[in-house]
Amino acid sequence: MATTWRPGVRATGSGTPPPLPVLPQFPGMRGYTQLRRAIRDLGFRHAAELLREPGRQRAAGGVFGTLPKAETDDGFRVLDGLWFPGRGGLWQRVDVPFVRRARDAWQASADPRALTAAAVTDILETLTRDDPMGPRRVVLWELCCLLKDGAVAGTPTTADDVAALGVHRSEARLLAAAVDAVFPADGAPRRAAEEINDVWPGLRLRRAEHVAELLPAAPDDHALAALLRALRARSAKVRFLAYAARRSQEDGDPRAASGAWLRALRQATDAPELRTGLLRAATALADAPSSTEKAGAWVRTQDRGVGVSWRTPHVPGTHPAAPVTYAVLRFDDDAPQAATEIAKVDVVGPEARLLEAHDPAAPLGRALRYAVLPLRGERVAGVPRVTAPVLIAPDVTELTARPVPGGLRLRWRPHPAATEVRVLRYGKPDVGAAHGPDHVLGGPDGAVDPALDPGSYTYEVSCGYPGPGGGVAWSPGVRVSARAERWPTPVEKLTAERVGEAGDRLLLRWHPPRRGRSTLLPWPEGPVAPGTDVSERFARIAAGLAAGGDAPDLRAEAPRLRWREEPAQHLELPVPPAGRMRMTAVSVLGERAVAGASVVVERPDSVRNLTVRRLSADRALVRFAWPEPTVLVLVSWHDATRGVAHRVARTRHLASGGAVELAVPETACTVSVTPLSRPDAVAVRWPYRRRPRTPSCPRCRRPRPRPRRGGTAGAAGCVPGGHGPRGCPTGGPATP
Repeated sequence: MATTWRPGVRATGSGTPPPLPVLPQFPGMRGYTQLRRAIRDLGFRHAAELLREPGRQRAAGGVFGTLPKAETDDGFRVLDGLWFPGRGGLWQRVDVPFVRRARDAWQASADPRALTAAAVTDILETLTRDDPMGPRRVVLWELCCLLKDGAVAGTPTTADDVAALGVHRSEARLLAAAVDAVFPADGAPRRAAEEINDVWPGLRLRRAEHVAELLPAAPDDHALAALLRALRARSAKVRFLAYAARRSQEDGDPRAASGAWLRALRQATDAPELRTGLLRAATALADAPSSTEKAGAWVRTQDRGVGVSWRTPHVPGTHPAAPVTYAVLRFDDDAPQAATEIAKVDVVGPEARLLEAHDPAAPLGRALRYAVLPLRGERVAGVPRVTAPVLIAPDVTELTARPVPGGLRLRWRPHPAATEVRVLRYGKPDVGAAHGPDHVLGGPDGAVDPALDPGSYTYEVSCGYPGPGGGVAWSPGVRVSARAERWPTPVEKLTAERVGEAGDRLLLRWHPPRRGRSTLLPWPEGPVAPGTDVSERFARIAAGLAAGGDAPDLRAEAPRLRWREEPAQHLELPVPPAGRMRMTAVSVLGERAVAGASVVVERPDSVRNLTVRRLSADRALVRFAWPEPTVLVLVSWHDATRGVAHRVARTRHLASGGAVELAVPETACTVSVTPLSRPDAVAVRWPYRRRPRTPSCPRCRRPRPRPRRGGTAGAAGCVPGGHGPRGCPTGGPATP
């Protein structure tokens, strides 16, 4: 009689408990998480209840289903295979026929869960066919998880807890002790055990290695130990292939390196370092002198878009063993580790020899390469084809160059993404050997190259984009040629002085320019800055004057060896009444003309029809005809001791119907309206003429108007004091 427990021998009479059963350390099936979720959604706690439920329903519907039964344990056994109690005290092992009967029973059942339960039972049948102990492993793993998660912290699991899940009481005590002793709590190791079969065996080697790190290094579960051994063997093989690929690349053999990287990547598709090595070796292979265009890929650029083209490797009329998908990757030159996928192209048939992909928004300012990676499923099918480096840096558009006074003006339209624009000037090819280039300062959309000698010049304009390492990547550049011409110099100063007995004429004086002839013209168009090119406008004005018989002298001037201060030229002219004009000095040399200094002459009209009417004790309405062409008048009132002035714009006068409402004192006062000339204009006043005085209104005293030298003629009206019937209903008439 044995006193200790040994394999195949039970200990009797010693009171020694049997050894704890070896629990599974992982479910051992692919898709366990989805299976468990489906079982819970059906309302079952574990897979054993799903398999046993059809038999329970048949027994409950039989002839003896309602008869009283003896108290017996109808739990299932799970420690040594999965067994259910059968008829006559026999145990039924869960095998493929048992699972099929359960599936058929579910299909014939009227339970609303029948179809879903039958589909889940199909999964268990597949598991049982692949591994006869699979159902036992899955059920036992589920039981352990339920027991471990349902136990209160610090409280041991009891046999009653195990029996409550449907386990036979003969195994309940041992299973409870084993769960408390070795089964892990919910956490990363348990989730890794449930995931390991989803990633291995498979092609995601790096993910499998990461999951395996959370599992026991030397597991007691023989199935898990075999799985980990196969995983480590695959990892060692991939490391050896990567080592061989690096050695071949160091020896200058990119073809051998590409083959080794490809074999390694086919066994570890989620290894970024292997894909990087393959792309680097394929790049070296594409740059090799023995590379042919037919075997590679090529690109074409259009603004920010890049088109990638390549040819399929198979011969027309043959079909590949499996559909091929081409993944187009983009990466910076010398940085394949940052490759990103931009497109995927499926081969639709063997006749599609030329394939294309488009990258609509390639990054600017960086040298890029594109790789075409053939895939069959998730596995790389061949060495990728890599294009030559391409720099996406669009040039400026609409580049023009035209002569301006003193040099050349360049205009262009930069690319919106450009951060800088560089302008280079090359020498005069028609004068001598080209020299340069010289940098020309400019803005984002134009530049002026001043102080140029007459001759032809070539300019190259390039756009700059942020490059790698904080540098600037320049576009190839666009060139334009233009010829600089000799221009006249502008008149620098023009003075105006009122002359004549009445001061109604104007004397203009200026010094001739250093180069070219000068003339003084009325300028009907808007003001121009001195030195502006006015060749076209001057030609139109000169043509109009010629038609009227007063054309300026535009004969070419004899060249001066040395410029000196010439005597001032002058022009006396009358100023038209109620008008404004701009006189501009223009310098002319050949067909070129530039604007010089200018002066504005203004002679406002007198204020007419001035009337004043008191509205209340402190308000009066002033009505008058606006003095053209002024845009501002001064409306003021004054009595013997005080006065107030207001500036009134023409828009306000017109908006109020030709009248201005004014705040006045209750006492009698005089209202005056005076035109104001523009600050930049030379004002010519009307000659003052004394007029008869009009009678004063009752209780209203009006001082005698006195002319102011150099001013502009205005008008004055009388406002009586007081209000009501004793006041004057209207103001006095205007006195110009």
